[in-house]
Amino acid sequence: MSRQPTTVRLRRAVAVAARGDRGAWSVEVAGFFLPCMLLAIVVVTAAFHLAISRMDLDSASAAAARAASLQRSPTAATAAARQAAENDLADRSITCATLVVGVDTSRWQRGGSVTVTVTCTVDLSTLAMMNVIPGRMTSSSTSTAPIDTYRSVAWGAVGQPPVGGPA
Repeated sequence: MSRQPTTVRLRRAVAVAARGDRGAWSVEVAGFFLPCMLLAIVVVTAAFHLAISRMDLDSASAAAARAASLQRSPTAATAAARQAAENDLADRSITCATLVVGVDTSRWQRGGSVTVTVTCTVDLSTLAMMNVIPGRMTSSSTSTAPIDTYRSVAWGAVGQPPVGGPA
C-alpha cells in the first residue's frame, strides 16, 4: 500500500470542494453586478443629457443677447431676445416646462451693453429620456452683448431726456 504525499491529498480535497461551487460566479454577476452596471449606465446617460442641456441653455442666452443688441430700442430688444431664445431652444434637445427671458437694458446706449438671462425649468424625466427619474430642475444662463458704438439707438420715451446721450 502506497501512501500519497500530503500535497497530493490536499490538492484533491480542494478540487472536490471547488466542484461544488460551480455557477456561483454567474449568479453573483446576474444578481449584483448587472443591476449595478445598468444603474451606472442610467446615471451616466442622465449626466450626459444634463451637460448637453446646459450647453443648449448657454447657446440660447448668447443668441438672445446678440439679437437684443441688434435692436434699436429697449422694447424691441426685449421682444427680440425672447423670440431668439425660443427659436434657439426649439432646435435643441432641451424642452422647457417654463421659460423666462429677462432682459437688462439699464446700459442701453451707444457703446453700452444688454444682458439677457434665460431661465428654464426642465422635467428630469424628459431630460434623461427616461420616465424613471422624477423631479424638475431649474437652470439659468446669463449672457451680455455689446451695443455698437456707431449704431443709432432710441434713447428713451417721448418727452424724456435721453439716457446716456446729450441732454
